[in-house]
Amino acid sequence: MSILLLLMTATAAPAQNRPADIPRQIFGKVQVVDATTFEFRKSGQTVRLAGYEAPRLEQTATSDGIDWPAGQVSRAWMILRTLGQNVNCAPIARDANGVILAHCFVGETNLAATAIAEGIGYAFNYRDEPQVSAYFDIERKARGLGYGVWSSPDLLPPWLYTASTANGDKARASSLEPDSGLPLPLPVGPKTLNPNEVHGG
Repeated sequence: MSILLLLMTATAAPAQNRPADIPRQIFGKVQVVDATTFEFRKSGQTVRLAGYEAPRLEQTATSDGIDWPAGQVSRAWMILRTLGQNVNCAPIARDANGVILAHCFVGETNLAATAIAEGIGYAFNYRDEPQVSAYFDIERKARGLGYGVWSSPDLLPPWLYTASTANGDKARASSLEPDSGLPLPLPVGPKTLNPNEVHGG
């Protein structure tokens, strides 16, 4: 399945409703701030990948008894994908903090979709942000194959990890209930799930 083709549908509708203060395109070299956010070197504009979330920098995972720095791996992955490359972003909205949300590419590679496919991060949208339903289909495959973040059953999704640390109660993080407003991803099963219900989009 072509990741580029999947995104064309997801991008078309939001692009038509783009607010006046959002540029049509941002292009150039970037500094990776974290696994989901770039700063364009020439313009200084900050962009966050739409429909994508990654482990926090300090998060660690355990796969087959081996500990690994999930957050650092996610950031390093994004650095390697963009280092020395021009990144082409198509802005679609701003988040609650005023940061531009965009679909970003290196050549024809959709960075968020590829990261999700390789288990580097998650398909996720915060409330009132544009939904990218194609990403949830990509995530379902990565989850079924046990790639990356999906190889570590005890790794909290970043939105739950943030909530648990904000409450100062890491010990109870694994028992947070979905009705906290930050839903847990559901296990892969034979039933087809609505991706927006899975992540509370």
